[in-house]
Amino acid sequence: MRVVLGGTFDILHKGHEALLRAAFEGRPEQVLIGLTTDRFARESRTRVNPYAVRERNLKRFLAARKWRPARIEPIDDAYGPADDLPDLDVIVVSAERYPVAVALNEARAAKGLRPLEIRAVPMVLAQDGLPIASRRIRAGVIDRDGRRLTAVRVGVGTDNPVKVRAVRRVMTTLSLQARVRGVRVRTEVPEQPFGDEALQGAMNRAKAAIGTGDFGIGIEAGLVWSPLISDYFDVQYAAIVDRAGQITVGHGPGFTYPPRVLDSVKAGRSVGEAMARLTGIRDIGSKEGAIGYLTERRLDRDALTESAVLMAMVPRIRRELYTRGAPHR
Repeated sequence: MRVVLGGTFDILHKGHEALLRAAFEGRPEQVLIGLTTDRFARESRTRVNPYAVRERNLKRFLAARKWRPARIEPIDDAYGPADDLPDLDVIVVSAERYPVAVALNEARAAKGLRPLEIRAVPMVLAQDGLPIASRRIRAGVIDRDGRRLTAVRVGVGTDNPVKVRAVRRVMTTLSLQARVRGVRVRTEVPEQPFGDEALQGAMNRAKAAIGTGDFGIGIEAGLVWSPLISDYFDVQYAAIVDRAGQITVGHGPGFTYPPRVLDSVKAGRSVGEAMARLTGIRDIGSKEGAIGYLTERRLDRDALTESAVLMAMVPRIRRELYTRGAPHR
């Protein structure tokens, strides 16, 4: 099996590693790597390392991982030699370049050559949900592993200080520099959500809060019915949206309310209003919360909210495990 792939390979990073690993899967007879010339590379970027430097670094990168045999050739267009060589079997591309591979196969067919199997590799994302790219590394925004080096801008869809504080603490726990601010938004769900309305409210808040930032985060609690015990659980959902539009969600621990509270909610009050009547604590949701009162402060609303936000961050912490593979063709 003979494999071909191409790229600029400017500042080598985790995304390049994933692409090259896919090329060397199955121990191919040879991997042909097209390396863009300086002229071709500068058509799409203002700064790029010289060809000789990129070639040297790529050879060292391959040698360090014992990926061989490989042949590196300069390419001066999108297809390189792949639309002419008859003895190729597979082309490896990043997911965003999949249409280019399809067009390449059409060009091969027009010349009477058999199409190549397309092996599309999902983009490797940085901490902020955007692809790792040489441009971003050179600009000092991220490092080669995708760790964010500059502060992320986070909008939290609320004016509740408990929620804003919880998000700030989670970002600190994850070693993410963050500028976190609360944003008053409309949730488009009832003041007292039931069932999926809570999750929808969290997602609506996140989308409304992101603005021009890196993340929008929405947090919404609601009552979720369990037919098994014929009772409602209070569940707090968190939703996180990034600039690429990807949404991740999670929720914190669930607990049941005293019958007096549920009766009050069924009569039309919100949980916050019902708990305030029960406890005599005004604006309890912005203080210890219902959970703080019910557990005698063994767990307060800050911790409950932090757990929901952290659960929504799980797919972003272990990004490599949550990437959906692109289909081969």
